[in-house]
Amino acid sequence: MKNLLLTLLVAIVACAAAFGVFYVLNDEPAMRRAAREGDAMAWLRAEFRLNDTQFAAIKKLHDDYGVVCGEHCAAIVGARKRSAPAAEIAALEKTCVDAMTAHFRRVAALMPPGEGARYLATVLPRVAGYEHTGAPNVRVTP
Repeated sequence: MKNLLLTLLVAIVACAAAFGVFYVLNDEPAMRRAAREGDAMAWLRAEFRLNDTQFAAIKKLHDDYGVVCGEHCAAIVGARKRSAPAAEIAALEKTCVDAMTAHFRRVAALMPPGEGARYLATVLPRVAGYEHTGAPNVRVTP
């Protein structure tokens, strides 16, 4: 019985130490915090382990695209408010989705190839079923 308790104690201590090392070496808490706070750029940097050069280039793309995204959103919202024909709204939404897809592909091209592919696998499904009710974010799941 004494050996069993000692063995259990050693196993528990080993598991706790392994978890502690994993927790300290993993960036997951930063990613979760960024996602919870809706900080897409902090999430992007942590999740895809971007270096300073990659992050700066992607941030510039993001900032520049923000203007285009705002224009698309305003056009869609405006068309909905004035009860535009469904075909017109669908065309505006398609323009938005096509622009977002192209933007995401430009962002992915600035990442290391494996990370870029993983990024596209994460964001493109969100675009496919996008509702056009506001800017996409990291807190909403597809």
